[in-house]
Amino acid sequence: MNKGKSKKKMNSYLKMILLMAAGGVVGGIVGFVTAFSGEDYIAVIGHGMDAFLFAVRDHALMLECICGAICLVICETNYGKMKRMGKQMQDAGDDEYHELQYRIEVSSSWGMIASTVGTVLMMLIISPGYSMKYIESQSTGETWMFLAEIVVFLGLVGYFSLWQVRYVKLVQRLYPEKKGDPTSMKFQEQWLASCDEAEKEEIYEASYKTYLLTGKVLPVCTLVAMLLHMVWNTGVLAIIIPAFLWILSSSNYCHCCVTKKSEKLAK
Repeated sequence: MNKGKSKKKMNSYLKMILLMAAGGVVGGIVGFVTAFSGEDYIAVIGHGMDAFLFAVRDHALMLECICGAICLVICETNYGKMKRMGKQMQDAGDDEYHELQYRIEVSSSWGMIASTVGTVLMMLIISPGYSMKYIESQSTGETWMFLAEIVVFLGLVGYFSLWQVRYVKLVQRLYPEKKGDPTSMKFQEQWLASCDEAEKEEIYEASYKTYLLTGKVLPVCTLVAMLLHMVWNTGVLAIIIPAFLWILSSSNYCHCCVTKKSEKLAK
């Protein structure tokens, strides 16, 4: 029995060593190819990336309007669906009620995703021109264009934030037992406290799956940032941010586990 456990344990160590070796081999191959492909190849990719960012910067206002309009339509369409289905729930039977609940959940998820994606897109679109060096180099007409981009940015980000508040208020009208002020820093805690055990279990499971996802994505993002900095000198900050989030996510998870166990011991 112990021999089987030892073999399994050794296999785990061996697997980890092999994975690390494979990563080293892949990194060595990439470094070798990069070194012998010449600086021209790397420069071409760098120029292509710069051209893309310049194109985004030069057409930021148009891109903001297009992306913002698409996300806005998705948000409002799904908000309207939730309102209509909420009215239908009042006279629905048990089976229809649960079906409507599910459809409301689907619509609310699409709306939340669209509002979040819209906010992030606005930040990404305006970022290439968001520097004092670039702003100071612009003519008066170009400066006014940049100000227009800022106004559209603030307007759409404000809309997406307010949409999420509207969504919470709508859910609270449909389910009066749901509590919490969406503008409060403790909103998540207030909302969780008003959920029943089945809803809490769904939230806990979704949160754990999100933690597992970030535990895989953040190390990859950190490694990619390191490689990009080595080749294109993208900056150390691009490495520090995902690395910090990786540490924060892991540390917070461990802290929460220890806190929960200490609470159980205290009881």
